Amino acid sequence: MPDLLDGRVAVVTGGGSGIGLSIASALAAAGADVIITSRSAGRLAKAELVVAEQTGRLCASMPCDVRDEAQVATLHDFVAQRFGPVSVVVNNAAANFRMPAERMTHQAMRTVVDTDLFGTFNVTREFLPDLVAAPGAAVLSIVVAAVERGFPQFSHAGAAKAGIISLTGSWAREWGRHGIRVNSIAPGPVPTEGASTNMLGMGDSSAAFAQFTELVPLGRLGAVDDIANAAVFLCSDAASWITGVNLTIDGGIYLPPGP
Repeated sequence: MPDLLDGRVAVVTGGGSGIGLSIASALAAAGADVIITSRSAGRLAKAELVVAEQTGRLCASMPCDVRDEAQVATLHDFVAQRFGPVSVVVNNAAANFRMPAERMTHQAMRTVVDTDLFGTFNVTREFLPDLVAAPGAAVLSIVVAAVERGFPQFSHAGAAKAGIISLTGSWAREWGRHGIRVNSIAPGPVPTEGASTNMLGMGDSSAAFAQFTELVPLGRLGAVDDIANAAVFLCSDAASWITGVNLTIDGGIYLPPGP
C-alpha cells in the first residue's frame, strides 16, 4: 500500500546499511518522509541513492552519533525545519564486536551500551514532544532474538538489548495515554555485512551465516525485507492496538525444543 504511511515523518537511526536501510526503504515505499542517520556521511550518501532507486522517492540524511545529546538535538532541529514533526522513530543504531566476558573492559561495555541503550534513549527522548502531538505515533527499536538466553561473547550487546526491551515495555505503559505505541523487533539470523563482520568475524555474510540454515524450521535464513515488512506493519495504523510487544522474527529457530 503506497499510501499506508502517507503524511508520516520517520527517523531511522543506523539507516545507512543493512536492516536499517531496508526499513528506511520500506517506510518510504509506504509513503513516509524518511530521514536516515549514521555516523558515516559517505554511507548515508550511498543509502540515499538506494532508497531512491528502490522506491522512486527521495529521503534525507544527516550524520549523527546517537551517543551525543547535542548531535541528537541538532538532528531534531534539522528534521523539524525540513519536514515538521516526527511521528515514527526507529531505533536501529548499534555497536557490536566479539569479546569474551572475562576480557570485557569498562570501555568495551560503555561503547556498546552507550550506542545501543543510551542512543535509543537519547533519540526517543528528543523526539518525544513530536510523538505526543502526532496522531498514530510509533516508536520501534531493533533488538536481538532470545536475549533472555544470554548472548555469549557479546554480553555487552545482550545487556544493552535487554535494557531496550525493558524500555519498550515501560514506555508503552507510560505513553499509551498519548496514543504513542512502542514496540521492538528481535531478528534471528539475518545475513548482513555488519553482522557477519562484527559478530562472526567474516566478510562474506552468506558464508558466515550458512551454519544456521539447517537450524531454522522454515528452512532458510532471514532477509532484511522480512524485518522491514514487519517494521512497516508495526509503525502503521494496521497495528493500532499493538504496543509493548517484542516481536521475534527468526523463522522459528528459537522455538522451544519439541518432545
